[in-house]
Amino acid sequence: MIPNIRTTAARFAARFAALLVLAALLCAGVQAVVAAENTMTIGIGDYLGNETDFTIYGNNYRHYQQFTHWEPLITLDNRSNIIPWMAESYEVSDDLKAITFHLRKGIKFADGESLNASVLKFNFDRILTYGFANAYGKNGTKLPICIYYDHSEAVDEDTFKIYFTQGWLDMPKDIASNKNYGKFMHPADVDPAWNIRGVLKPDKMYNGLGAYYVDENESILDQKIVLKRRHSWRDDYDFHKPNLDKIVFELIMDPQVAVMALENGDIDYYCRYWNIPIDSLPALEKNSMISIKTAPDSRMYFIQTAYGKEPFLGEDGILLRKAICYALNRTEMVKGAFYGYARPATDAMYLSPLRPDSPECCHMGYDYDLDKAKKLLAEAGWNDTDGDGIQDKNGKSLKDLDFVITSNSALGWQKDLALVVQSQLKKIGIDVKLRMVEYADYSNVRNSGDFDLIMSYNSGNVYSSVTVFDSLFNRKGWWTETPNSATPMNYYSNQNKTLAAFIEAAKMADSIDEQKENLCQACNILYEEAGIIPLVYEGQYAVMNSKVKGFHFGTSTNVEEQDHVEECWID
Repeated sequence: MIPNIRTTAARFAARFAALLVLAALLCAGVQAVVAAENTMTIGIGDYLGNETDFTIYGNNYRHYQQFTHWEPLITLDNRSNIIPWMAESYEVSDDLKAITFHLRKGIKFADGESLNASVLKFNFDRILTYGFANAYGKNGTKLPICIYYDHSEAVDEDTFKIYFTQGWLDMPKDIASNKNYGKFMHPADVDPAWNIRGVLKPDKMYNGLGAYYVDENESILDQKIVLKRRHSWRDDYDFHKPNLDKIVFELIMDPQVAVMALENGDIDYYCRYWNIPIDSLPALEKNSMISIKTAPDSRMYFIQTAYGKEPFLGEDGILLRKAICYALNRTEMVKGAFYGYARPATDAMYLSPLRPDSPECCHMGYDYDLDKAKKLLAEAGWNDTDGDGIQDKNGKSLKDLDFVITSNSALGWQKDLALVVQSQLKKIGIDVKLRMVEYADYSNVRNSGDFDLIMSYNSGNVYSSVTVFDSLFNRKGWWTETPNSATPMNYYSNQNKTLAAFIEAAKMADSIDEQKENLCQACNILYEEAGIIPLVYEGQYAVMNSKVKGFHFGTSTNVEEQDHVEECWID
C-alpha cells in the first residue's frame, strides 16, 4: 500500500511543531530557573564570622548583618538627604528634644514576629542605655544620641517616640547616619525575654528584619557566608525591592588577590569598603570584563601641622602654612597619586561644596602659586642664606621636617600622596622627611602632637558638617578617638580659642541660620590662618564584573550598607 504523502507530511509537521513548542517551553523553563537564581559573589576583607549580638558594643559587627538585620527607621540617600525607610514619616518637636516615628504597617521579622513601637523601644533602650552607653556615652566617644538620651515611648502600635534632655539641629541626621540605630532584634529573642540586658539566643542570631537569611548549610565559617532572599516588607510595599536571590561573601584579605579574582571571574564585586588598590585601576580600565563605577565625594585629605610649636607657632607659623598651601599643585597630586580618581581641594579649607549643609561662605581655598608661596616665606623671615636650597632663619632651617604617614594598607594612598607633597615642597626650599608608622602608633602620634606634619582626612557626607567639624576641632565634644582617656589635641586651635567656640555654638544652635553663621566664622578662621593644608577630595570608585547592573553609590566610601547592592542584578 502506498502511503498518503500529504497526510504523512501533515502529521510529521504537526508532531514537529509540537516538539518545537515543547522545546520552547523547556527553554523558557530553564531560563526562568536561571533568572530566578540571580546570584552575586562579593569579596570582602573582614567581618565574615557568623556571630553575634550587634546591639552590644565590641567587635561583633558582621558584614552580612546589613542584609539580614539592617533596616533603619530613616536613612540617607546618595546626596546625604534624610529619607524614610521603615518609618513612613517622622517629625521633630519645636524644641528639638523629641523625634516621633510613624511606622509602616505589616513589617515582620524573619520568624514572622511583628515589628511595633514596643519592639523599637526595647531596642533603643538596650542600645543606648546598655549596649553602647560606655562606648558612645559620657565616658566614650560622646555621641549626642547617647549623652542626651532621656527615654523612649511606644505611643501606640505604630508610633514610636524618643526624648532627649537636650535638643540639637542635627539629631535626625545623627540617627539616620549611624548603622547601630538600624539593626533590630525581637525582644523575645533574648533570655530573659524583653530584658534589655538579656543574652541573644544562639538560634535567633539571624532573625532580623532584612530581606535575607544566612544559609548555614552552604556557609563555611571564616571562608564564606551565603545569604538567600526571603519575602520581606520591601516586597509588600514594592519599596527598594532586592533583585538578588543569593549573595555569597568570599573572604579575601589581600586586595591583590581580589584583583585576580575579579579578572578570573571568581567574584562579581569587591566591596568598596576595603576596595581594590587604586594603583590597580589603570590596568583594570583596559579589561572589558571589568566595570569601574565612579562618583565624587566630599571626603578631604589634608595635612595637619603641629601648630603649637616651631616652625608653625604664631604669626610666622600662619605665613609658613599659607606658603605651603600655595606651593602645592593639587592637580598634579590627582594625577600622580590617585590616577585621576580624586579632585583638587582648592575650593574649601575643610567643608566641601558637595556637602548639602556646607555654607557658601566656607567655599574658599588656596590655588597653586609658587611666587606667592616664596613671598610669604620671605615675609616670615625665611631665606636660603647658605645656598643649600633649604630655607633657614635664625640658625634654624626647614630641613627634615617630620612628616608622619601610616603604613596601614587601607590607607596606602598616603605614601604616594606624601611623596608628591615632598617633591613639590622642595621647590620652595622646604625639606620633609617621611616617617611611616603602624596605624595604632599613627593615632597615638596624632593625638600627642609628636610630629611637624601629619597626613589626615575627614569623613564624607554621611555625617553633618557640624559633626565633622566638631570631631576634629572641638575635641572635648562628641567624637574623640580615644574612649576613656584624656581628650586628644584639636587638629587646629587658634590662640584665643574662638575656633572651638564657634563650632560649639554651631553644634548647639537653635536655627539653621544661627548654625550657618557660626560655621562661617569657623571656616573663615581656618582660611585666614591656614589652620590645615587641604590636598584633594577622594573619588569614590567601585570595581565589579561588567555583568553587574544597577549599582548606585551611597553617601560615602565608609558606609557601604547605603549602596544597597542587593538591588543590583547580574545580566
